[in-house]
Formats: sequence, C-alpha cells, structure tokens
Amino acid sequence: MLRLPFRLRLAAAPLVGALLLAIANAADIVATVRWPPGGATVRASHHAFDAMETLGVGLVAALLLGSLGRALRHRPALAKLTFFAIGAALSFLVLGQDLHHQADFLVPGAASPLAFAAFVLACGAALPLAYAIGTRASRGRILPWIALALACGGMVTSHLLVRDDYAGLHAAIDSVSATLAFAALARPVAHLLARRRGRLAIAALALAGAAGIAVSPSNRTRLELFRAPGAIGAWAMAHTVWPPPAAVEGENEAPLAKPPAEPVPPSRDRLIHGAPVVVMITIDATRADAVLDPKNAAALPFMTELRRTAATFTRAISPGSQTSVSLTTMFSGRYFSQLYWARHGHGSSRFLYAAEDDAPRFPEILTAHGVKTVMFGGTGFLANQYGVARGFEETKVPEGRRHATANELIDPLISRLNRVGREPTFLYVHLMEPHAPYDRGKRHGTEFERYLSEIGVADAQVARVARVLAQRFPSRAVLIVSADHGEAFGEHGTRQHTKTLYDELLRVPLFIRAGRVPARLIDTRVTLADIGPTVLDLFGLDTPPTFMGQSLVPLLKGHPTDLTRPVVAEGRLRRALYFGDVKVIEDLRRKVVEAYDLTRDPDELDNLFDTADPRAPRALGALRSFFEANALRRPGYSPPYKP
Repeated sequence: MLRLPFRLRLAAAPLVGALLLAIANAADIVATVRWPPGGATVRASHHAFDAMETLGVGLVAALLLGSLGRALRHRPALAKLTFFAIGAALSFLVLGQDLHHQADFLVPGAASPLAFAAFVLACGAALPLAYAIGTRASRGRILPWIALALACGGMVTSHLLVRDDYAGLHAAIDSVSATLAFAALARPVAHLLARRRGRLAIAALALAGAAGIAVSPSNRTRLELFRAPGAIGAWAMAHTVWPPPAAVEGENEAPLAKPPAEPVPPSRDRLIHGAPVVVMITIDATRADAVLDPKNAAALPFMTELRRTAATFTRAISPGSQTSVSLTTMFSGRYFSQLYWARHGHGSSRFLYAAEDDAPRFPEILTAHGVKTVMFGGTGFLANQYGVARGFEETKVPEGRRHATANELIDPLISRLNRVGREPTFLYVHLMEPHAPYDRGKRHGTEFERYLSEIGVADAQVARVARVLAQRFPSRAVLIVSADHGEAFGEHGTRQHTKTLYDELLRVPLFIRAGRVPARLIDTRVTLADIGPTVLDLFGLDTPPTFMGQSLVPLLKGHPTDLTRPVVAEGRLRRALYFGDVKVIEDLRRKVVEAYDLTRDPDELDNLFDTADPRAPRALGALRSFFEANALRRPGYSPPYKP
C-alpha cells in the first residue's frame, strides 16, 4: 500500500493486474490489428496509449481499493458488501442492456425486472468472487500461478471472442481476469513494495496511468485503439474524459434543412392514370454492388432485367444498418434521432422500437384516404404494434423471432394481388432471404457465394410478382424493389450488418418500374427516407411536413430536381452525413470521427479527418448542426444505444 496526499491510499496490486492486461492487449495488437496507414508512428502511439489508458483504469481501481480498504479495514463485512455493490454498479453500467434482454428472453412478463436485478447482482458478484479466489490462491506456492494462468487465459479468450463488437462483454471478462490476477499476486507485490526499486516501479505505473487519464489521444490514434476488442481503457476514457473531436460550424445550409412547414402537394405530372396498384418489396441485407455487378447477372436474372426496364438508382442510401431502424425511417420519414425509442414487445422479441412515437407512417395516411394497404412481413416486429410499419389494414407476419420463407410471403401476396379490383392498392413485402447463416440457397461454397444464392432466391420471387403485375395491371402497376441495408464480408473488420455505417451496409439497390417511367440509370444520391413521399405522390396525396424525405416522382419523369434534404444514416449511436462528395461518420460512444471522399476513395479507407483537408471538419460541423436542429427533444430522453 502506498500513501498519497489527502488521506488517499493506493493498492499496488490492481496496477499489476492492469499491466498484465496491457501486455495481453499489446500482443493482440501485434498479432491481429492491421498495420495502420500512418505507419510506425501511429502504431507506436496505439501501443503507448493503450498501455497508459489500461493502466489508468488500473490506477482508479488501485485508488478505490486502497482508500476503501484503509477506511474499512476494521469492518470486513462492510468492506465485502461495498466491493459487491461496486461490482453490481459496474455490471449494470457495462452489461445492463444485455442483461435486460436475457431477462426478457428467459423470464418474460412481470417477473422480468426481478430476473434482471438478479442477473445484475450475480454479475456484480463476479469481481469480489474473483478477488476472494485469487486471495485464497495467493497463500499457496503453486495455486497463485494456476490462478494467474487462468486469468491470462481469460484475457486471451476476451480477444478471441466476437472481435468486432460487444465492448461490455470484453470489459466484463477483462475486469474479472485482471482482478483474479492481481489478487493471486498479492504476496509477490508485497515483496516488491518492500524494496525501493519496487516502489519506484509501482509509482511509474501509476504515473503512466495518470497520463492515460489526463492526455487525450488524437482522432487517428483513437480509431486504432478501438480496432482491438480488449481496449477497455479506451472505452473507459471515451465515456468519461475524452473531449469530442473539433468541427467547423457554419457552412452547412443544406444539411440544416428541416422538414417543410406545410404539407407538400403531389406532383402535377401523374405517373399513373387510374387507381394505382403499387407493390413495394424490400429484401433483407442486400448490397447494391452485389445486385448491380454485371458478373452476377446469371445469378440474378430478374434484377438484371430491371436494370434494362426500370429506373435504377445507383446511389440509394439506407438510413441505418439495422432492419428496424432503416424501415422505421422509411415508413415514418424521420431519422432515428427524430423518433422516440423505448423497449417494446414480449420475451425474446422485446427490444427498442419506436412503437410509442406518434409520427405518422405513410401506410396510415394511405389507409385514411381509402387506399387498400396490405403487408406481408418476413419478421415479427413488422406487425403494426411495433411501430415500424404501422397503419396497414391487412398484415401477415410470423410468430416470435422466426423468419418467414419467401414462399410463405409471396404466395399469399400473389393471391391477394389477384383479388385486387378497381380500388387503389398498396402492397408491401419484406423478404428475409438473404440473411445469416445463408442456408436458404446453396448449402456449399463460400459465405458470399451462399449469400448471393439467397439473393437469387429473392430474385426469383420478385420475378413472380412482376409477372402478375404485368398481366393484370399493365397501366396501373408500379413495382418498387429495394433493401433495408447491406451486408459486410470482412470490410472494415466486420461481418454481417448492424455494426458500422460504411457503404457496404448503407448502399442498397433501388429499382422503380412503371409504364410511364423511362428505363435509365439515375446517379443522384437518394435515401430510403424519400420512399414515403414518393409513394404518397404516386397516389396523389400530400406529404405531411413531418417527413424529411422528398418525392422521387419528378426524377422518375426525367425532370431536373433539386433534392435539398440531407442524406443521413444512424445506428448504435453512430451518425453519418453525405456532404457533397464527402461522407462523415461520428461515433458518439467512441468519440471518433471519420470522413471519406467517396469519389476518390469509395472503399472508405483514407480518413480525411486525420489530414489537412478542410472539407472534413466542415462536414462534421454540418452533421452536428443537423442533429442539433432536428433531433427529438424530450425531458429525460436522449437517443438510446440500440444493439
């Protein structure tokens, strides 16, 4: 124990545990993190700040344990209770959302809050239990090394598990492992403190930890820190002491755009004469480049035909990389931060949804104006009660978390189409092929090959719908085909979706085919938030002023169109804005910023924010100004982290 001013005491052992964790992190960085674009200087900074910030967490633990230990040294029962309370508080902060979901899954209903409390307390007991086991082991000759080996094994396991996300899980494993390690090393640390060199070594570790708390790394180094999953020091500093990166405010008239003050009337030029029959199909997790690549033409014959016969938007952007986020924006015309999100559902289906948000969804408007609205959803949360696509007169969705097959959705859709008469009708279907684990198409081949074969399954089903429309409604039909988001296959270190806002997850296909729509490629950047105003326009209805998007009907007619609304995406408290040729991404949890020139760098590899390019901080200022002007304001509410 080291004495410090102001009656503080520092327990040296947590610093030793943090040092072991820093060594494990350093090994993982060398073994798994790709060499950074900035070269050796950036890599050295990565190592230095990871070590200092990990030691910073250890320093806080050392001060807490030392000072509380001194204050409660004559009250062992109270000391144990205090340690347990600290562990419970940390488990609530770090694992609370995951434990909430597990409680809903295992004990749905009124007992779920009790189960959640029990899970928090059980996880909170992990730290004092690890400390007790390590302390008991420290009294032997061989047991300390066995405990230390187990602790090191935990640290290695943390680096091997779910590498691209789940910071709370990594923090929990690393904290318990470090606690077991430093408790088991109590005797060697005591011997170390008996020597002057030992005290100097501990003091050096403490000073390094203090530097990790006091000095904020550059944005470039922060991005590198989060490439390693065990960066618990970086997570702790980002949530407490790091300031956000600086921006340039002011030159951002277009991104500051708000929804119009009055309803927007429909276009004067009608695409459909008579009562429209509009069918919209979204396909889960479908990348634009997979659909638009000529090399995949044989695997996707109908979408290849659509490129020749429909208006093809080559730069369509999803407003999120999660299905519920992107589709809620598509139907409401409001971005994630403009909507009110709260836990909704039952059991394993209980997640954050905008069910209580009162912004109108465009199917509600269609239904209120006498349009027949029918929805066939591939997943249960598309039911009206979840608020994603509220307002359909007729709905068919699967029970629970099961994903319906394409046949289960398209067969009844075609049956319903065959019953459509002279009335205006809007039908919507969301297909769940493709989706991990990519087992509804080919059963062999690489992940991407199986994924592409599942897009092929959807392609064949969309072709069935198109044939019925052409046969029954040759002059009244409009077919809209798009996707909720894309899918990653290792780009930027992630797989599947949800986890980032890079274009492999945001660029989606968008085809619109109607008798009066000339077939051509449209390179104007559009967003799925434009779909609602477009559909309302097709039915000759006003777009309410709550909608951020704008109708694409003038573009479909070939008229010059000035789309003034911003193109924005959100997910997991990340926010992205397309600002001319530059796309800027701000991560509010990690406090990092990325900006990319999509014309020169479509793969988003060269971060302009770490250069002298003035467009990057200007784009960040535009993004922040947009959300400052448009985000939902409600007492006690802020946009939540949606896993």
